[in-house]
Amino acid sequence: MRMTLTLFVLAGIGLAVLGGCPKAPPTTETPVAVQPPPPLEAPAPQAAAGEMPDFGELKPSKPYKVALIMKTMSNPFFQAMERGAKEEAGKLGLELSSQAAEKETDDEKQAGIVENAIAQKVDAIVIAPADSKTLIPALLKANAAGIPVINVDNRIDAQAAQEAGLKLVTFIGPDNAAGAEKAARHLFEAMGGTGKAAMLEGIRGVDNAENRKRGFERALADFSGIELADSQSASWELEQGDTVFTNMLTAHPDITGLFCANDMMALGAIRAIEAAGQPGKILVAGYDNLEAAQEKLKSGALLCTIEQHPDLMGAYGVRCAVALLEGQEIPREIAVPTDLVTKADAR
Repeated sequence: MRMTLTLFVLAGIGLAVLGGCPKAPPTTETPVAVQPPPPLEAPAPQAAAGEMPDFGELKPSKPYKVALIMKTMSNPFFQAMERGAKEEAGKLGLELSSQAAEKETDDEKQAGIVENAIAQKVDAIVIAPADSKTLIPALLKANAAGIPVINVDNRIDAQAAQEAGLKLVTFIGPDNAAGAEKAARHLFEAMGGTGKAAMLEGIRGVDNAENRKRGFERALADFSGIELADSQSASWELEQGDTVFTNMLTAHPDITGLFCANDMMALGAIRAIEAAGQPGKILVAGYDNLEAAQEKLKSGALLCTIEQHPDLMGAYGVRCAVALLEGQEIPREIAVPTDLVTKADAR
């Protein structure tokens, strides 16, 4: 199922993603004159889940400059997003600059990166925002400069954007609640429908973190024999995953299942489990399908994870930017599939 979905999407956009590329340093290019982008007010309807609109054979009329702005490059998830964007930019002959803050929580640094991209007079911005609301003032400056903004991965808060008058071209990303629900259901079934479970959340108040928690809670509601022992934020980080779950285990030594809202926290929690001398006694589910998580799947330390195709988010963000700049209509939303990955799927 996972491979079928992935190949379907790849065929739709002509993307061939390679793995293992090293982190690229932030690029700096000499600013070039830009043309005003097409109006942003009338996007096409939302695309169906898992479907990518067919823009045909895109032939850019100029080497557009596109800025890819991510949360951090220390997380392999965003390294994969950058690879996808770079490969698509290479095919289309674009100038792509990619930058990120050092930490996923540094929305102030990310806002500065947005303002720098505006000063560089890029033609479009593709952004995975660190926070769903605090980036809005910086993105409003992009609107004022006539630079279209494409939102990927973590959704900008729709109400806050509307109240501020922020115009976004499209959102490209997964149904985070559905993905988390898949992983949580698999976890609870593996627990035999009984026992104590816990959750390591992402940054509270951030859209993808809240939706993953919502998906976990939806699954939990269907398993009356599962008791929720604790749910705390570990801020998406490996070290925090280790620290927070170490404390959880001290308070609740009878936890037998754990859902982590990303793989980095899951890797930290697995380290805590091993340090506590309990490997194999606590089932752990993650989210993101990172390379390091694949190794834990193979060893059995990780029960499952969720693939949400960051490479496609990067590639399709770039492709949508070009299509828009060439006058095509863009769907208001493009859903990227979420696929359950278990030991049987480990590559």
